[in-house]
Amino acid sequence: MARQTEDRSEIISQRNEREQKLNAWRKRSPFSPYWIDWSLLRRSIEELPQHANGWLLDLGCSEGPYRSMFEDRVERYIGLEYPPAILDKRPDLWDVLHIARRTIEVFGDGTSLPFADASFDTVLATEVLEHLPAPQLAVAESSRILRPNGKLLLTVPFCQPLHELPGDYYRFTPGALEHMVREVGLIPVEIKPRGNFALAVGAVSAQFLSRWLATEVRLPDGSVKLSRWRNLLFMPLFALVQVFCHLASKVTNDTTFCLGYTVVARKPGEAEAAQPESDPAAREPALS
Repeated sequence: MARQTEDRSEIISQRNEREQKLNAWRKRSPFSPYWIDWSLLRRSIEELPQHANGWLLDLGCSEGPYRSMFEDRVERYIGLEYPPAILDKRPDLWDVLHIARRTIEVFGDGTSLPFADASFDTVLATEVLEHLPAPQLAVAESSRILRPNGKLLLTVPFCQPLHELPGDYYRFTPGALEHMVREVGLIPVEIKPRGNFALAVGAVSAQFLSRWLATEVRLPDGSVKLSRWRNLLFMPLFALVQVFCHLASKVTNDTTFCLGYTVVARKPGEAEAAQPESDPAAREPALS
């Protein structure tokens, strides 16, 4: 049975470049219990750069894992992070501020952004809204700083274990997401599920087996530290479950249960903004 620990320092992951490359390779393999989860998230985000242009704000950029996808598509890329959030991951931040500045240009609060109205063409927020006590405020702030025809690009979880505790507050449905963006004057262009029922079952099953059979320590942020040898022993089982569900996903189109959603929402142009709200032409349906 896995033991629990209250030592907060144990959740801080410090990897050198070789370990980072090895970990990235492992995530791309079905032998990792996070293969489906990570692959689908990555694929969802890879579809977003086509919507980006101009000045882009990466809201909650963390270590900037997707910066390289967008920098060539935009005029300026600015990463914003909330200081307490990054300090949880790197408590030594102030001693290594020069390292943080490689990925974070601005420290600020997503619910009260330190930018003027209509100053960005694109706002990107990947797996951020669930960690905000008031996500609607962040969506409203994103709308405020977008220029006419600017786009808000979101990814959010639906079926995900609790993580980064205690700051994990919400899971989102398509209806809630459409309501959220329309309420702040944005037009939902696309609300797309991340995976389908079979893939969600595969991801959840593999993570359950990992946490049950291979966990050495349960950490207070909701994550686990795996036993090296038990993890190696059960890797074939993780792969078998995920590959089976991956194949099953090819013959089902049931998306009522999925891992999350991708949202593309557009701020109306000046001509559209002048139209009365009752004009049906002023509203575009979301695509799901």
